[in-house]
Amino acid sequence: VFYLSGFDPRGAPFYRRLYRDEAAAQARVGGLQLDVGPRKRDGDFASRWRIATPGDATVTDYDFLHWDDLIRQHWLRNELKLLAAYLGVIWLGVRTGALWKVWRASWPPGVAVSFPFVLLALVLGAGAAAGLALGALAAAGLADAVPGARAIGALAGLAAFAGVVQLGRLIERRFRIYWLLRIYAFSIRLALGKLPGMEARIDAFARLFVERVRSCDADEVLVAAHSVGTIMAPMMLARALALDPELARRGPRIALLTLGQCIPMVSYIPQAARIRADMAALAAAREIDWVDFTAPTDGACFALVDPLATSGIAQPDPAAPRPKLLSPRFARLFTPASYRALRRDWYRTHFQYLMASEKPATEPGAYDYFAITAGPLRLADRFAAQAGVRDWKR
Repeated sequence: VFYLSGFDPRGAPFYRRLYRDEAAAQARVGGLQLDVGPRKRDGDFASRWRIATPGDATVTDYDFLHWDDLIRQHWLRNELKLLAAYLGVIWLGVRTGALWKVWRASWPPGVAVSFPFVLLALVLGAGAAAGLALGALAAAGLADAVPGARAIGALAGLAAFAGVVQLGRLIERRFRIYWLLRIYAFSIRLALGKLPGMEARIDAFARLFVERVRSCDADEVLVAAHSVGTIMAPMMLARALALDPELARRGPRIALLTLGQCIPMVSYIPQAARIRADMAALAAAREIDWVDFTAPTDGACFALVDPLATSGIAQPDPAAPRPKLLSPRFARLFTPASYRALRRDWYRTHFQYLMASEKPATEPGAYDYFAITAGPLRLADRFAAQAGVRDWKR
């Protein structure tokens, strides 16, 4: 397994611990019993840990591909710079029509990208109104009794403005809005080709992938990508095929699993021609299996939206479009009370693809990340009986 994380500065130690703990939790409700080995550095761009089922019936080498160092470089900490970058994203989306396309394709990510702008406007507007009103009332009420009433009124107005802004910060912390803003700022720069370090890293991943596939005797080489990582995984695979066009026709089966994909966030930008070209190259590689899981309750992804067709990329075989679009159907994996709580937390919902369920995933084709990545079945075989979702309407 080659794993590509989302835009998350937490690196391999966090994700190895998450995998170990959640795999144990899944085992407690009837999932696979997995032995997750220690983490070891594996070259310049990967960390690896080995996962085994009892008796080594199935053994998986799980490689975490490092780009968390680049994430930390582009993790905007200055609040004003972050807000300025976000406003630039909104302006680009309006100017190019990309924002309207997002809303048409799937309104939840449209809400996710627009809500911070609405909240910012409301906070600044309410803060200004509260400041002016309180300042005027204080100045008028103290005009006859206290010298310097206007200065006191101005201070009272500033205090009211600051109080409203602080309330806005509390809302931001509750919904982790700044994380979204950082994702948008980074992704748009990637779409515009303004992240040369990221392009070089994807090329390095492609070279590493080709090297490992050529030298391994696995039954399957699975690329698993989550969130923003789903943008980079097709780019990596397309570039690997450019290095070795026969790579997917010999040796182990190659498969791609995308989770909570947000590809249209960049593919709708007119300047993202390189990204669309990489996706088109992957679409043409029918030898590579591709399954995409997105949850309609996950507002940070484009749920059950065909990332190729919506990006203007023709399906090589319209009768069997790829990727196969599936829903993890989280509602069947939790009690009603737990599922209601899950739906109220967008961050938790967006990470649920990588986490254990509350109920056993016993139905045919039920979603279980640990069975997918460490079980005995290849990706396409595991979900062969499930029909992909076509023309889903929210």
